[in-house]
Amino acid sequence: MSITPPSDIVMDVARAADPARYQEAASKLSQPGDPAAFASAADEAAREAGLSTHLPLDAHGTLTGLKNDTALKGSADPYRKFEGQVIQQFVEAMLPKAETVFGKGNAGGIWKSMLAEQLGQQIAKTGGIGIARMLDKSHPITPTPSTSATGVASKV
Repeated sequence: MSITPPSDIVMDVARAADPARYQEAASKLSQPGDPAAFASAADEAAREAGLSTHLPLDAHGTLTGLKNDTALKGSADPYRKFEGQVIQQFVEAMLPKAETVFGKGNAGGIWKSMLAEQLGQQIAKTGGIGIARMLDKSHPITPTPSTSATGVASKV
């Protein structure tokens, strides 16, 4: 069985675009270019759209928090852990089912689950997909004073 789309989606979008911008884009694409020029053009287009084209890495190449991410306070840590668990489910569904990658039987399932868990937590830690921010915005966690052994309340 095959499908026959009603039209060429790419051409429909090109026809709906502003003719001047379409011609400009077509001329840029038809010219052989320098990869650095393409990268700078992509950076410029991303900045215009309010996006970033680089991953925030520290000196060791480890992902760090995103600059435009509203920094979640330490009190939002349960929300971040929850977001990590949700992302873990997404990642685990995307990982290959091949036994040659993770091993056979129960051990392979455990390795796959552990990998998905770590990936999910790291993604959530570096900005995630916004679940923790939305939960923190709608239900902020306020630190409660704890009582010490002397019965005096102190802030944690």
